[in-house]
Amino acid sequence: MPAGAWPAAATFAPLSTAVRAAMRTLGGLLPRAHRPHSTTTTTSDAAASSPSSHTLHDYNCLLAAFARDGDGDAALRVLRRMRLSSPACAPTAVSYTSAMSALAKDGRPADAASLFDDMLANGVAPDRAAFSLLLHVYSSHLHLPAAAHSVLLWMSGLGLPPTPIDYTDLIFSYCRAGRLADALQLLDEMRALNYPLTPHTYAPILKAFCDNADIQGADAIISSMRCSGCLPDVVIYNIYIQGLCKMGDFDAVELVIDQSGRNGWVPDAVTYSTYIAGLCRFGCIEEAFRLLEIMVAKGLQLTVVGLNILLDHVAQDLDMWAGKEVLERCQELGFVVDVVSYNTVMDHFSKKGKWLRVLKLFTDLLKKPITPNVQTYNILISCLCRAGKFQFAKFVFSSKGEDCPRYHHI
Repeated sequence: MPAGAWPAAATFAPLSTAVRAAMRTLGGLLPRAHRPHSTTTTTSDAAASSPSSHTLHDYNCLLAAFARDGDGDAALRVLRRMRLSSPACAPTAVSYTSAMSALAKDGRPADAASLFDDMLANGVAPDRAAFSLLLHVYSSHLHLPAAAHSVLLWMSGLGLPPTPIDYTDLIFSYCRAGRLADALQLLDEMRALNYPLTPHTYAPILKAFCDNADIQGADAIISSMRCSGCLPDVVIYNIYIQGLCKMGDFDAVELVIDQSGRNGWVPDAVTYSTYIAGLCRFGCIEEAFRLLEIMVAKGLQLTVVGLNILLDHVAQDLDMWAGKEVLERCQELGFVVDVVSYNTVMDHFSKKGKWLRVLKLFTDLLKKPITPNVQTYNILISCLCRAGKFQFAKFVFSSKGEDCPRYHHI
C-alpha cells in the first residue's frame, strides 16, 4: 500500500469512556459527521489542522484509546490529522503501533501489516514494540509463520532482541501450521538465550505431539518441562489427557488423574469433560455417567461441548429418551445448556419420527434464554414434513424469519 493510502473509513462505532476522555482533551479533533478519506490534503483539512494546540502526547493518548476499542477507522483518521499537523506532532513509532493494534483488533490484520510499510515509507523507524506487533499479526492473525519468522530475524539484526512472547507467538504459529520441527528449534533458541519457559510456551508443542498421536513425544515434552523447572499445570495435563483419550488409553488417563495431587495440579471441569467426551466416542457410556457423578460430587459442571457430545452418544447408543432425561437432569444441576444441546436431542427424536416430542423440546427452548438457529428450524420443519404436517411446517417456515433472519435469504 503506498504511503498515506489507508483504507476508507466507515462510520463511527460507539465510543468507550477512555475514547471520550481522550476526545475531550483534544477538543474538536475528530469530525462528528463522516467524511470520506483522501490522501490529498484539502484546504479545509489544512485549515482545521493549522491552528492546533494539541501535543504529540494528546494524539498518542487518543490512538491508544482507539487501540483498546479496536476502532481502526478512527485510528487512521487521527494518523492523517497528525500528518497534516505541525512537524512536532508527526506520527512516531508509538503512533503507528497503536493504529496497527486498532486495525488488528478490528479484524483487519492485512491493513495493520500494510500500515507498517507506510511507517517505513514515511521515514519512521520502527521500535521493538512495532516489530513485535507485526510479528504477532503475521503469526496469530494472518497465520503466516514464515513471514513472522522473517520479522524475528529482521528485528534481531537491528539489535532489537525478540521477547519471550515473540518466540511463543511464533511457536504457536508453527505448531498450528504443522511445522513442529521449526517450533522445537525455536524452543531450543529460547533455552540458549536463557529465556523463561512457561506452560504457555510448551502448550502448543504438546498439543502438536498429541494431535499426531505421538504420546511418547508428549511424554518427553512433559519430562523436559519438569527438568527445566517449569511445572506442568492443569492446561498442560488437559491437553495430554485429550491426546490419551484420542488413543483410547483410558487406563493412562485414570493414572494421570490419580497422580494429580502428587504432581501439583487439580483436575477441573475441562479435565473431566474431556475424559467423558473420550469415553463417549469409544462407546463407554456407563463409564461416562460414572465420571459425571464424580464431577457433580466435586461441584464441577460439564462443559457445553462435553455435554453435547454426551447427549449425542447417549441418544445414539442408548435411546433418545435417555438423551432427553440427561438434558433435563443437567439443566436441574445448573449446567450450561445451549442451542446445540437442544438441537442434538431434537435431531434424534426427529429421526425416529417423534414430531410431537420435537415440538415440545422446541417450545421448551423458546421459554429459555436460548435463541434457536437455522439448524433448529431445519430439524423442526423437516420432522413436521415427514409427519405430513405440511400446514404446520409452512406456518413455522413463514414465521421463523423473525427469530432467524438468515431464512429471509432462502
